[in-house]
Amino acid sequence: MVCGQVCPQCGIEDAVPVVRGLPDSALAQAADRGLVVLAGCVVFEDRGAFHCRGCAHEWGSADDPTTDEQHLADLLGVSYDSVVRAIGTGWRRVGTDLAAVTWFLSGEPPQVAVGVAAGMLTLAPVSAVEDLSAAWEAGRSFTRDDVLCSPEWLAEAADEFARARRRTFRWCGRCRRPFAPEDFAGYRGTCVPCAERAGGTR
Repeated sequence: MVCGQVCPQCGIEDAVPVVRGLPDSALAQAADRGLVVLAGCVVFEDRGAFHCRGCAHEWGSADDPTTDEQHLADLLGVSYDSVVRAIGTGWRRVGTDLAAVTWFLSGEPPQVAVGVAAGMLTLAPVSAVEDLSAAWEAGRSFTRDDVLCSPEWLAEAADEFARARRRTFRWCGRCRRPFAPEDFAGYRGTCVPCAERAGGTR
């Protein structure tokens, strides 16, 4: 499922990507499980990038914002393109705190947090998001005008937070993927999912 893509025809958030080209075995298995729709090798111009599993409607392009990304732009009162210029893509909503700040995360594992309230945007380190009220204080705040007129300021701050967060990542010796320190199974050199699969504990 493509998280955040809401079907414009039926309004259901249950979309899968439309994949073009000759599928390999993994892609064929994903299609059998309903996780993708195979479009084949012949490309039709009117074929969308997303397929609704609810009503079979196809729409959009891979560059379309997710529902969360569009919500972020709407909260700021700017276009999605302005958000992309300033802080990039990949934002997913994680919730709203008691001060009515709506928080979004980007990166996998999460690397940068964005809080939006009353036309203000705060970029914060992900580690601070565990305490959302502290995240607003720990971050750097920008106005809507900064997003529109000085996107390089936001890009620089987001990049700084992301670089600092990535420096804390550790590689799992089993699955060979990066994990944040809180997702690592202690001294074993293994991520929590691999440790759980192996029957170990944190």
